[in-house]
Amino acid sequence: MQEINGTSAIFGIASSIFVFVGFFPYIRDIKNKKIRPHILSWTGWGFVTGLGAVAMLSEMFTWGVAIVVANTVACFLIAIYAKIKKVGVLESSAYDFSLFALGIIGLILWQVTDNPDLAVIFAILADFSFGLPMLIKIHKDPCSESVFPWTMAMFAAVTGLFAVAYVSFTEIAYPTYLAAYDSTVLFLILYVRKIKGCNWSD
Repeated sequence: MQEINGTSAIFGIASSIFVFVGFFPYIRDIKNKKIRPHILSWTGWGFVTGLGAVAMLSEMFTWGVAIVVANTVACFLIAIYAKIKKVGVLESSAYDFSLFALGIIGLILWQVTDNPDLAVIFAILADFSFGLPMLIKIHKDPCSESVFPWTMAMFAAVTGLFAVAYVSFTEIAYPTYLAAYDSTVLFLILYVRKIKGCNWSD
């Protein structure tokens, strides 16, 4: 493993800033009932990032942990506030709950495996299982999400790639996945909105 020196702290702090710069407008949009977050997705992501933060902190503190901790706080607050304001999407279909259950299984496998690389793969599978309902929701209703918060999420994820302490699969795989997922969400919002037409003043 080759350690990355110098600027990892700056990138870690910048990632956290991007998360919260996007978080507050997202909360505002929930308050104003302009968006409809998927509650199962945000709850699942909270579990994934929370366990990830605990696992990373048990090894050592690195500035790459900052983005994970920031995401954990944001995910749970979004899910809770969307439920309180009665704007969150909570599908009752067997498909959505099956994906959520698959995510929970991924979390369990992540925690019990002794192979760090395999654990990261299970964590990514769990995260994507929670995130797939969000992608489906956006494809069906792109107006249910706002552009700016997801732009900030993408910036946070990409910046977080440069905050990892070591170049290894274990350290780089999840941040890479997160950057790819957030970029996909933003692309879907922009592309499907262009096709279906939405109010862009978000």
